[in-house]
Formats: sequence, structure tokens, C-alpha cells
Amino acid sequence: MAASCVRTPIFQAFLLRHSKRVVPLLPHIRTLRYDVNHQEPTIDKSKLFGTIEEDDIRRFKPIKAATNDQSTSVFYSATLEKFINMVMKDGKKLAARKIVNEMLENIKMTQVEKFNRCENEKEKMEIECNPEIIFNQGLENIKPVLMLTPIIKGGVSYKVPVACPVHRQKFLAMKWLVESCRDRERKIPMGKKLAYEIFDAYKNEGKCVRRKQELLRQCEENRAFAHFRY
Repeated sequence: MAASCVRTPIFQAFLLRHSKRVVPLLPHIRTLRYDVNHQEPTIDKSKLFGTIEEDDIRRFKPIKAATNDQSTSVFYSATLEKFINMVMKDGKKLAARKIVNEMLENIKMTQVEKFNRCENEKEKMEIECNPEIIFNQGLENIKPVLMLTPIIKGGVSYKVPVACPVHRQKFLAMKWLVESCRDRERKIPMGKKLAYEIFDAYKNEGKCVRRKQELLRQCEENRAFAHFRY
């Protein structure tokens, strides 16, 4: 009777839950849907409608399915999709997408009002009304060229200035932008705060640009440790 009780799945689940032994998990390679031979999907429309060369690797290797946040639409922007993920909190992506859309709308309305107030054609030509171009230029002005990385030599940790990778530059720029907006007063909607910060960064001003300059100043102070990066 006791032996049959041990074999029941309910009793085994009880032992597994209350036992202190570590249950080995499956390796990550078994949970992958695609192996290393699968290629990333092509999102660019110019490449989709173009002819495929005879030696193109897409002729010989399978291609992964596109994720639900990737699209071939003319309105799709990988940078904006990444920024939506940075703004998102607690998995509320629809709320984050709404905030980013409000930011773009505020930028567009502000620039159109400036455009309509201009009396001279030359001044109108100098005003940029595309919010995506303003957003991308603002991010470019925030991106740091150098960063500090800790390196241990002789038991001592040094902050060594190194070149900042491209993906790290984009991540730091978006992170500083979101953090500076969350530090502002809560009465202002998040979309407006993001628009204000983007306008400041577009003019090479604001808190994010000062943060980048502070990081570059620290890298300049620690340039004596630059040889430790090798």
C-alpha cells in the first residue's frame, strides 16, 4: 500500500515541491525554436522587392519568422520600437506605445505652429516638421562616444575610458532620456515631458546632453588609465 502511494503523481509532486534538492533544468538549446543556421528576417522593403543574387545566403538557408513587433510598413521604425520597450513598465506595452505616439504628436504640433507663424519662406525651410527626424537627431546628440569600464590590475579597480559600442550608445541615450523625464514633476504627462527633452536634445541642450558631457569629462580625467584597456 505504501509503495503504491509513493508512485502516485500527486505524492511525487508533493515531494518535489517540499524537497530541498535542486531539479536540473533543460539546457537552453532545447528551448530554442530556431538553430544557428536560420537567418534573420528581412524587413527592409527595398531588399524585399529587389532581385536575389545567385550567391545570396537566403537561397540556401532557412529564415526565421518575423516577430510581432516587426513590420514592413513604411511607418515602422526599429529605433522607435526599441524606445517603446525602454518606456514600458510592468509589461504595459500599449500604454508605452500611447506615450510615444503622444510625444511624436506634441513634436509635430509644436513644429507646425512655428511653421505657420513664420512670414519668410527662408525661415519656413529651416523648420523641420518630421517628428521622427527630430527624435533621431536628438538621440544622436545624446549618444556618448566614450564610456568608463572597471578593470582590475594588481588588485586595484580602475575606471578605464574605452570606446562605447554602437548598441551601447543607443541604450544609454534612451535610458538617460527616460530617466530625466521620470525625474520631472508628475503633473506633466509623460508624452509632453519626452517631447520637451527631445527638443532640448535636438538643440544640444538639456539634462541628457549635460549628462553625456559629464561622462566625457570623467573619461578625460581618467585618460591616464587608458593603457589598462589592453
